[in-house]
Amino acid sequence: MAMEMHVFSDRQLNSIAEWQRAVNLEGYGLQFSDDVRLETVSGLVPATFDGQQTGFECYRDDAQETMDDYGRSHFSSRWKYALGFRWRGDLAELLAVWMAATAYARATGGTIFDPEADRTYSAAEAAKVVSDIRRHLPAIEAARRQLEEEMTKKRKT
Repeated sequence: MAMEMHVFSDRQLNSIAEWQRAVNLEGYGLQFSDDVRLETVSGLVPATFDGQQTGFECYRDDAQETMDDYGRSHFSSRWKYALGFRWRGDLAELLAVWMAATAYARATGGTIFDPEADRTYSAAEAAKVVSDIRRHLPAIEAARRQLEEEMTKKRKT
């Protein structure tokens, strides 16, 4: 199942290096691949986090059309730009997306819209989401492993 979110802003970052600096300022260990051209991004943005390969899809969306699709009542401003993020829903991608979106939103003075939660997040609120995901990730991973072990045992009996 694919998930998505958007960063709305009145200015854009101009390069993957500029975005990487914003990620680094947040203190996230997310590292973008150097071969991504942010000004023409349209698809996979490969990245690594804690030595693990991850990534997400990223698109420059039409801000007005995207806001219309979700309903103008979600937005306090008529933003000029929208950067769309899409991912499969795996936990590493989820964390990478939130880190990347948070850094982008803070660097551009923008806001994040999560259609699944049906709400917008300031950069500060999004940073808390990143912190919450990181805090809960070990427990979620442990529960996933336990479930896999139980399923394996059931199949053997």
